[in-house]
Amino acid sequence: STKKKNSLLWVGRLIEWKHPELAVSIAKRLKDEGYRFNLNIIGIGDMQERLSELILLNNLNDCVHILGSMSPEEVRKHMEESEIFLFTSDRNEGWGAVLNEAMNSGCAVVASHAIGSVPYLIENKSNGLIYKDGDKDDLYIKVKYLLDLSQKRMKIGHAAYLTILND
Repeated sequence: STKKKNSLLWVGRLIEWKHPELAVSIAKRLKDEGYRFNLNIIGIGDMQERLSELILLNNLNDCVHILGSMSPEEVRKHMEESEIFLFTSDRNEGWGAVLNEAMNSGCAVVASHAIGSVPYLIENKSNGLIYKDGDKDDLYIKVKYLLDLSQKRMKIGHAAYLTILND
């Protein structure tokens, strides 16, 4: 597969209710615990400066990258190459079509329970992981679980792919 080892991806507008800062704070904890990984953040928005500051402040430049805006095709390519997809929006998200795409790209998704599409598409621990919205620790534990267990990661990503394929 084209997946890069220990690769995490976050995609969306960099705005408050999509909570891109959660992805950065997870990255900090992972790095502090000695994990080797790469997190790409795709999108633009009014939180961009704050996120860049957080990345600098926490010394994450080596493992967290804000890639800016991209075409749907480029986003898709990044999804195809990423093992883990972080979907951190709160209940303002509505459906969240990006979930279908990430699952279709075979990503193991860790998603907030408050997103509209999540209860319909994800069966927890089978084709994705659901964390309690706003619970940073729960999100962290689930991301760590996927990083610790590469077989599980692949299995969940494949199950996600099949879910969308057979939908």
